[in-house]
Amino acid sequence: MEATLRSKGPWTHRAAIWLFAAAQCVLVYWLLGFVVNDIGSVTGTPYGEIETRMLDPDLIAQREELTEQLAENKRQTENQEDRQRLLRDSTENSKQTMDQLLEFHRLSLEKDVEPNAAEQTALAEAEQLFLANQKQYQELNTQLVQLHEQQRDYKEQDRRLNVALEAARRPIYAEFERLESWHQMKLAAIKLAVLVPLLLVAMVLFIKKRQGSYGPMIYALGVAVAAKVTMVMHEHFPEKYFKYILILAALALVLCVLIYLLRRIAFPKPDWLLKQYREAYERFFCPICDFPIRRGPLKYVFWSRRSIKKLSFPRTESQSDEPYSCPLCSTQLFEKCDACGATRHSLLPTCAHCGQTKSPEALLQAAGADPAAR
Repeated sequence: MEATLRSKGPWTHRAAIWLFAAAQCVLVYWLLGFVVNDIGSVTGTPYGEIETRMLDPDLIAQREELTEQLAENKRQTENQEDRQRLLRDSTENSKQTMDQLLEFHRLSLEKDVEPNAAEQTALAEAEQLFLANQKQYQELNTQLVQLHEQQRDYKEQDRRLNVALEAARRPIYAEFERLESWHQMKLAAIKLAVLVPLLLVAMVLFIKKRQGSYGPMIYALGVAVAAKVTMVMHEHFPEKYFKYILILAALALVLCVLIYLLRRIAFPKPDWLLKQYREAYERFFCPICDFPIRRGPLKYVFWSRRSIKKLSFPRTESQSDEPYSCPLCSTQLFEKCDACGATRHSLLPTCAHCGQTKSPEALLQAAGADPAAR
């Protein structure tokens, strides 16, 4: 069980590594987003094509014919209203002219002056024009009433035709929704076919290589791919199904982490076990049962993990350094070195006096563990 020397580097270098790893995560997420968006840009069957194939052509022809009739009726109505407006203006002018001539004729009679033939002819012509305009105005009004009646008939036909078209389009809507749903499922399958292998690769790299030199790159790749897979699933899967998928995935992740942590406790790796022993020795606690190591100047002292840093005691050169076993779990914590005879840590790999090292199996036996169980 040899300790592996790893260079962490200055904190600025470590911060730069994680900063660029975060940038890598964002860029990979964007790249996958572009790929997913390009896949999603593929269109399915257009609604117009389905309607052309399934809708009754007679209904479409009736709809087009009725639309033309409504447009023609509207055009004729507008023309008739324009003619009626012009005729009304002309009638008003004729009436004013006739009123002026009548007033002039009345004033002449009051003066005992008979109107001449030209004045009488002008009055008669104005009266005839006024009556003719009135008659034509009534005719136009009658035609407008007929056009409005015809327009109401067309609108009623249009309403009935819309009801028939709506009933005929219901199966078309259902077919379009079915095809669109199937198209979205195919797009989701294609997207996941691209993303899931990347996610599996990221998981394999995370399991095998996360402790290596390129660990930050693996973390960035895994986070980006997992986030994009989650977004794709949320986009394409119905909410009532997605919540179960998300909960099951989270539960699987929690169980995997929990099993991993439990296995680390049950079958610890040498480096992890060495770290545990080292920290326990530094705080003067038994690495196996966490009982205080009361030897040397600490034989009659009480301390905890927090208070051990505040203790102060004089250094005594005459204090003998003898082997020591934990009085609670019987684990031998200090022993005589086989090479130099000095007292050394039993659960650490190297003797501090002569540098002799122990094998991992010997350390496990000293800690009371069965090497075969590993």
